[in-house]
Amino acid sequence: MKHDTSPITATVPRMAMSLAKVAIALDVSPNSVLQMVEEGLLPRPRVWRRRKLWRLAEIDAALAEWPTDGDEEGEVGEPGRWDAD
Repeated sequence: MKHDTSPITATVPRMAMSLAKVAIALDVSPNSVLQMVEEGLLPRPRVWRRRKLWRLAEIDAALAEWPTDGDEEGEVGEPGRWDAD
């Protein structure tokens, strides 16, 4: 199946991504994404028939829970920290 790349479809917001695209977005390998899922750092994909898709909102929410570099594990919401919420 060819995907339409016309300007109209290019403006449709993406709601979910395949394993390969999640890996590209996170700058890791597909195996690393699967390992993050197994470790509970990323959500499990949604499934339709044999197709597996990760919701962007769920990935974003999971990443927001990761500690930032230099933080002790489990410290969240320190005063003065930048936060997207």
